[in-house]
Amino acid sequence: MKKLFILTLAGILLVSCQESLEERAAREAREMTENKCPMPIGDNMMLDSIVFDIPTLTQSQYFRFTGDNDNDSVVCVLQNAKQALVAELKNSPSYKPLMEKGVNFHYIYRSNKNPEKIYLEMTLTKEDYQ
Repeated sequence: MKKLFILTLAGILLVSCQESLEERAAREAREMTENKCPMPIGDNMMLDSIVFDIPTLTQSQYFRFTGDNDNDSVVCVLQNAKQALVAELKNSPSYKPLMEKGVNFHYIYRSNKNPEKIYLEMTLTKEDYQ
């Protein structure tokens, strides 16, 4: 009887300690931001932070253009970014569980010279990537 009680209690504790997909995504985004950001992404672009909002199931990625790319001409290039971002999501195994859950992916591209200036802000929903 005592062994059954201990095994049952251990089973309950193991199940209750698992974090949900949403909690894990929020934790990993926070850890990435704290440990690796700002991170260079190619030439003249930085990833500043990643945030996962559990109530809205939205992962936001904040980018900043620097150097030669930090000008209004980048807007023309970014207007065609939707297809590339969808392809990146579909081709990355790490995004698969989030996509199966129907997570929204929010991208914000800002200027380094003028941080208030947003070159592009785009949200990809389940309908966009499936």
